[in-house]
Amino acid sequence: MLKKLDQAFSKVEGFLSVVLFLAMVAIVCWSVICRYALKIPFLQSARYLMIYIVYIGTSIGVKSKSHIGVEVFVDMLPEKIYKKVRIFTEILCMLMFVLLFVLSLQMFNHLIMTNQMTTTTQIPTAVVFFCLPMGFFMGIIHYLYSIETMIKDIMHRKEEIEA
Repeated sequence: MLKKLDQAFSKVEGFLSVVLFLAMVAIVCWSVICRYALKIPFLQSARYLMIYIVYIGTSIGVKSKSHIGVEVFVDMLPEKIYKKVRIFTEILCMLMFVLLFVLSLQMFNHLIMTNQMTTTTQIPTAVVFFCLPMGFFMGIIHYLYSIETMIKDIMHRKEEIEA
């Protein structure tokens, strides 16, 4: 089940990041044309798309294991210890994402209750910041699947050794 969820989120993340990036490029280009060629003001909402891209990107980074880490010392460990340390770090990172998910849900609920709007575009801030809990939740699913895969790999190797 986690594998299917992980794959589904990966497809959604890939699609959303491409669509949002293309939309952001189009908005910025149109904004430049409006400002310099047509001499009319244009409200720029590209920064909101950038926020979505960043938080979807954090989830993609979890999936591809491309977040910053100090692996020099961990890579020097023996294989048995290395795998356990990797699982431990994945669990710690996942717990951090759980904390951030809970905090972002609280912030999202606050934004819904206060019905705040963005200053220039009058978009509800809840819509703008919905990407935080969404990105953290998808990251949690990726971490859970990664941890499950690592544990299964360790268990499978133990079975091979015993056989």
